[in-house]
Amino acid sequence: MKVTLEKLPASQIGFDIQVEGAKSQAIYDRIVKDLTRTMQVPGFRKGKAPTQLVLRQVGTARLKVNVLEELLEKTLNEALAENKEVKEKALGGFQLITDMETLVLGFTPGQDVSFKAAIDVEPEVILNKYQGFSVQAEEIKPDLTEVDRTLNGFQVRKATIVPIEDRPIALDDVVTVDLKVLDRATGEELEEAGEEDFQLDVDEKAFIPEVVKAIIGAAIDDVIEVESVFPQDYYPEEYVGKEIKYVVTIKSIKGRELPALDDEFAQSISDKQTIAELRELLEKRVIDEAESKTQANKERALLEALTAELEVDLPVTLLQQELDFLVRQQANYLQERIDPAMAKQLFTKELVEEMRRLNQPEAVNRLRRKVALDKVAEQENITIDEAELKERVANTLEMINDPNIDPARLASLIREEMRAEIAVEWLIEHSEIELVEAGSLKPEPETLESISPETDADVVTVDATSEEA
Repeated sequence: MKVTLEKLPASQIGFDIQVEGAKSQAIYDRIVKDLTRTMQVPGFRKGKAPTQLVLRQVGTARLKVNVLEELLEKTLNEALAENKEVKEKALGGFQLITDMETLVLGFTPGQDVSFKAAIDVEPEVILNKYQGFSVQAEEIKPDLTEVDRTLNGFQVRKATIVPIEDRPIALDDVVTVDLKVLDRATGEELEEAGEEDFQLDVDEKAFIPEVVKAIIGAAIDDVIEVESVFPQDYYPEEYVGKEIKYVVTIKSIKGRELPALDDEFAQSISDKQTIAELRELLEKRVIDEAESKTQANKERALLEALTAELEVDLPVTLLQQELDFLVRQQANYLQERIDPAMAKQLFTKELVEEMRRLNQPEAVNRLRRKVALDKVAEQENITIDEAELKERVANTLEMINDPNIDPARLASLIREEMRAEIAVEWLIEHSEIELVEAGSLKPEPETLESISPETDADVVTVDATSEEA
């Protein structure tokens, strides 16, 4: 067997292989012998039929395919074993470059066979620069008014609802209305879009903002008309974008009597004994979150500078693995939040392919960041604390509580994560970062990196063990 190696794009090594005819003949003879011994031919006992009849029943094309498949598998494994340097860096399996149909048509047992295949290998990584960067990052300053908004959110949820007769509608009221939706062009009522005795919160986050604004200040029995366009994400979908008129008849108004912000209130929603302690906790969360976002901005700016200095040809195998991870992460998130039957209908082959297509840019970015940080860790001989690794693995296993998790695989992933964290810390220490005002830099384009929604400040969990939380 003669093997010629060739470096190909996308971090692949090409194998140009010539196999002597004796190998294909040996495989052919063994397969024919096995078939003759095991195949049942009408009119003959098993193993007693003439070879020619067996071959006629199997078919020449099928026999050639069987021989070639075994020949290719054996020779590729042998070729890889002989080239240990490639084997150590190999990712995934071989991809046949030579067309199989062409091989079958030109194949004759006992004659030499030539074909080409390729295998992905770990990419060669070049970092033209990996320290001494000078970047700008937005500083996120804590907004302590968020504490008042959070507390008010809990007040609203614990409020007592009381009938109102002596004043018009105000924000945060609960009103009952008859809601009609008319087609502006024809005046026809779109019955499926309206509802009688419809109860809504007077809050622009809870219902159509223009309708909420219009009914503030209205009294019982008032009729409010609002010209609009049927909004997205409302039923029925076929009306989306249609020019409409809302006709809102106010039937009742109820207000919320908010509980006092006192120690008793603090104890009812958290494990804190005083409202002062609760405020201190919430302020610390706001400050910590701002610091965390600032830190993320610093890391993002540095990683952008780092990857700009990166030269790498990413292999398809790694890209596919990253796409698998992103799609699986998003699918798991959705499946936890929708009906299983609906999930089964939703996740069609076409949808998954579209998700992969949309995630491709983010997968490339994530891989580039990963290989760049790996290179930094390699250049600086970064190591991790084995005791800390062991502790993290144990904590993660306890948190996941899944017997199917492979501890060794988990440890490998956490090791990579810790190594990357240390590499980022090293980058920060060896670079200059200028903090600038939030919003002053060009915003990042939206990606599908995380499908999880951000936490609403009004529903911050104060205490995971409390009934309210």
